[in-house]
Amino acid sequence: MKTVFITGGSTGIGAASVKKFIQQGWNVGFMDINEEAARERMEEINRPEQLIFVPGDTRNRADIHRAVEETVKRFGRLDSVVANAGIHRCNTLLDISDEELDLMIQTNIYGTVNTLREAVPHIIRAGGGTVVINASDQWFVGKAHSFGYGLTKGALGQITRSLSIDLGPKNIRVNAVCAGTIHTPLVDNLFEKFAQENHCSIDDYWREENALYARGSAGRPEEVAEMVYFLASDASSFCTGGHYLVDGGLVAH
Repeated sequence: MKTVFITGGSTGIGAASVKKFIQQGWNVGFMDINEEAARERMEEINRPEQLIFVPGDTRNRADIHRAVEETVKRFGRLDSVVANAGIHRCNTLLDISDEELDLMIQTNIYGTVNTLREAVPHIIRAGGGTVVINASDQWFVGKAHSFGYGLTKGALGQITRSLSIDLGPKNIRVNAVCAGTIHTPLVDNLFEKFAQENHCSIDDYWREENALYARGSAGRPEEVAEMVYFLASDASSFCTGGHYLVDGGLVAH
């Protein structure tokens, strides 16, 4: 039975990915700073023989080390890692504070690098496997008021390319999922902030966002999890160094 380690697995795309891997018969270790939501996921899935949660912050490499080690100790091996954890803040070059820029770099870039530093050696020892990085449609396009997010997610897109070259000889494939707007707590929080600032409702923002898509709605976490699982599984055996859009065609416009 294969084992995957997932960061940010308590909510949104991460939680949907945890469920998808469990459904496909994998063992799953996941980490998150949101312990309350993690406990809810554990109770909801109710597969203690397949699932382990370790609390921690990806910015702290010691936390990552502990979570990966506990996953490997529990299940005996590691075949894949999904570097999913990340944050979004609205800002431009002219208004981003030093503190906010540092937070975004530490979380989105260092958090991903910490995760891969700890997980990849175990995947090598298992004889090879896969790395899936949660990048963004902002690897392809720029968006207003998204300077720090675009900067950090663009870096993850480049990490995907360079790692695919370095790790290919070690039988490890590396790919990035590049999602558009997905209905997650992260985006809900963002739209709630916009709504408060502009004295309107969060529903107004979701109606405006949903109208951008031909089917009339933004994405769901489960739809992104399908791509995450595909890239982690043997079904994508000839895929590496790629950036896979799950954006409802938005970037094509």
